[in-house]
Amino acid sequence: MRIGIIGAGHAGVEAARHISDRGGEVVLYSDEPFLPYVRPRVVLLAFGRVDIDAITVRPDRWYRDRQIDLRLECPVTHIDVHTKTVTAKGQQERFDALILATGAGPLLLPFVQKLPDDVIPIWRARDSLAIQRRLEGAGHLTIVGGGISGLEAAAYSREAGVEVAVVEKAPHVMALQFGPTAAGVLARRLRDQGVDLRTGRFVTDVLKNDGELSVMLDNGEAIRSDLVLTTVGAVRDTAVFAQAGLRTDKGVIVDEYQRASEAGVFACGDIAQRNHIRTASIVLAAEQGRGAAINAMATLTGGPLEPVADRTIPLSFRHDRIEFHSAGVPAGPGLEEKVFSDDGEGVCRSVVLEGDILRGVQMVGSREDFRRLADSLGRPYRDRS
Repeated sequence: MRIGIIGAGHAGVEAARHISDRGGEVVLYSDEPFLPYVRPRVVLLAFGRVDIDAITVRPDRWYRDRQIDLRLECPVTHIDVHTKTVTAKGQQERFDALILATGAGPLLLPFVQKLPDDVIPIWRARDSLAIQRRLEGAGHLTIVGGGISGLEAAAYSREAGVEVAVVEKAPHVMALQFGPTAAGVLARRLRDQGVDLRTGRFVTDVLKNDGELSVMLDNGEAIRSDLVLTTVGAVRDTAVFAQAGLRTDKGVIVDEYQRASEAGVFACGDIAQRNHIRTASIVLAAEQGRGAAINAMATLTGGPLEPVADRTIPLSFRHDRIEFHSAGVPAGPGLEEKVFSDDGEGVCRSVVLEGDILRGVQMVGSREDFRRLADSLGRPYRDRS
């Protein structure tokens, strides 16, 4: 059997591995010139802490040894889901099944497109290499977005002696992971490291005059910068799949077996939408890739399908001076945040409860008991603090 996989991130590579290991023939399409790499490490690449070879998922020989036909710089421009035909670089090929694993791309604000050399999204390896080149002469950096990538970039900037401002539209940083208490502690730690943190503000434009950038805020203030990085969200490009007749919304809609709306077509990773849409972790992407591969092969051989579990994956970041960990949801309607450690010096530990059920864990400056609590999400909370 011959299966085409469109997209070579964690989900696509893991799908290719399982098909190859089970004797299937695989063509793995990538629109990038690099070997598939660990996307969360692009911030490290941008700040010169690793090189591109250090963040690859697998070495080149691994694909050759498994006879995985990896096609770099080979974007897919059309698919026919009925005949399982893929068009890339003007060439058509037919497969027995298709797996869609194209992931997501960065949300591009208007000024990114206006000043592409000066305003760069933190997303792909090529972006990171462009950032790395520009940082050599940069004394001041502005980061638009106060999520994990933005804060990681801020930490590395300060370590390198670069002045940095972070602009976050939400009332506090890491709003998808932290409630106000933990986020406030994290903000204090960042400011103590010299980060100019602007929360509750958004960028209206970026202007360039005599080589200097002015980052214009909604309150009329301007931040002078040499370079601007953006990390404000993800978008899924579903155009090719929608044109092919697949059901799409914010992604390609799939069921618990990673099946799309056409028989013999599966989707996994960030492009797959099941019940809700959110940015998947690389762990979930790999699990979905495995599930899509196993179920694609089962469909072709008449075997039983395996449901793919959806679960919460903890988020962690550790730096010499800043550390934070989160699992589950932050406080919100119907939820209570219970703070059991806040020393006022940059350490905070809290849980989020729905009645007596543990729904979230948030820690800054510590990871004491984090793993146990993260593993207990969805269960009755027992206070051991």
